[in-house]
Order: sequence, then structure tokens, then C-alpha cells
Amino acid sequence: MDFERAGEDDCEILATLARSAHSHPWSAGQYRDSLKAGHHCWVLRSTEAADLQTRPIVACCVVSRLFDEAEILDVAVAPNYRNLGIGAQLLQHVFAQFPEDVARVLLEVRASNRPARALYRKLGFSEDGRRKNYYPKPDGSREDALLMSLVL
Repeated sequence: MDFERAGEDDCEILATLARSAHSHPWSAGQYRDSLKAGHHCWVLRSTEAADLQTRPIVACCVVSRLFDEAEILDVAVAPNYRNLGIGAQLLQHVFAQFPEDVARVLLEVRASNRPARALYRKLGFSEDGRRKNYYPKPDGSREDALLMSLVL
């Protein structure tokens, strides 16, 4: 896998990845707006294709930074690349890009997303709280978000 920053040209591909990974995915416009707002979007590209132009993005992570904290806004891993350590690899690469003054990483995760919660715990995150009825569900109801943090 190649690790690199995404650019505006990648937003349509990121939206396609998000649709395959999330029940309420970000749109290409949301990725574009995020990049314009100064957030960083990191991706892992498969090295399976010889042509650089056709190597698919298999995972992405959007990060916002404010003072000494970074917040993970979005993480998506293509379904056929799950359970292979890709999410952990991506996040470890992202954390390595943080300046030394970043002291803590924050994120929210669906309470029902057990695989993501397990990954975050494996990386050292702890659960700090809960936002009731934060995320919409496909059936129209809502589910809680768990607040997690990692001290670096």
C-alpha cells in the first residue's frame, strides 16, 4: 500500500469508497469542503495496478487539527480490504504525520460499530463518553455515538 495525501481530484473516488463503507456516507462535495477547510485527508492506495492512475484508494482518513488536538472526522476502508489490518496501518501512518505538539486524538464512532471500536481500543483509545441518538440509522431511528480519545 502507498500512503499519501488526497487532493481535490480524489473527492469523487473518496465518495465512492464512503458509499461502500458507510450507511450514511460523505459526498464528494463534503470531502471537497473538508479539504478546502484545511482538513487533511490521507489515503492508502493499492499497489496492485502497475499504472499509477488506476491504483484504487482502499482506505481514507480525514483529520482536523485544533491547537494540540487532532480529530478524526472520517475513516473508510473498502469492504474487500477489511480484516486485513488496513485500518490500523492507515491510522498509524496518520498518527506519524502529526506534529510533536499534538497531544491527543479524538473521534466518535457508532456504538454498533464493534469492529471499529475494537480497532480503536487496540490502538490505545479509551471511551470517554456517549452522545445519545447522534447517528441516523437506515430505518429512520437513531443510535448513540461513543466518544473516544488517545493520548499521544
